[in-house]
Amino acid sequence: MSEYKTLFECVRPAFICNLHAERAEDQCILKLTLQSDSQHIVLFGFEGLTDSVSDLLSAERIVISEELNTCREFGTIRIECWVDEVYSEYWCDRANTE
Repeated sequence: MSEYKTLFECVRPAFICNLHAERAEDQCILKLTLQSDSQHIVLFGFEGLTDSVSDLLSAERIVISEELNTCREFGTIRIECWVDEVYSEYWCDRANTE
């Protein structure tokens, strides 16, 4: 069973107050910056990260965590969203908590 380290977590009413998406055209990498009232995280990934944007904006709860002790270099950041009591899970490649 995998172990995870929580990097970012928010629950309504302290939800995402700022979301900025930017795509590096030369590499097709998406950079997604999320900010809640007290936390800030930058996510990097490809199409799976794009799919998460709608859920991130409407989620009642968000947990972003890093998978530990894995041999994989990519897809180690798990994004969990709960929207209207429905759970969704997305993956991206890298996260920075600045």
